Amino acid sequence: MIEPKDFMTSGRLMIGESEIGNRNAVSRIYYSVYHTGLIFARSHLGFTYETGKSMHKQLIDFFKSCDRKNLKLIGRQMEKLRNARNEADYILTTYVSPEDVKLDLRLALQTIAQIGQQEKTQSP
Repeated sequence: MIEPKDFMTSGRLMIGESEIGNRNAVSRIYYSVYHTGLIFARSHLGFTYETGKSMHKQLIDFFKSCDRKNLKLIGRQMEKLRNARNEADYILTTYVSPEDVKLDLRLALQTIAQIGQQEKTQSP
């Protein structure tokens, strides 16, 4: 079975191989964070989503609407990564450099670590 970290591994391998590799890396890196956040939100925070609407947006908005600052921050960081993924996937006139991807990678790793910290505080 695939796990969120597998998306991260895949994305890291693509950085710098070509522009399409960079674009794919941004996407894979985002999905690693997205799935990590989704698993955490469902299992620890009671997140559910409404069908027919973007689950990505609902998840991000869920984190951003939480009372705790650290969960709001996770939501804002996920939103930045989603925006980068959307740009990489849909805006073909912009150039996605290896440096751009490395910045996204740093933010993604930080966000995953923050989710991990929240899991520790939520566990009995």
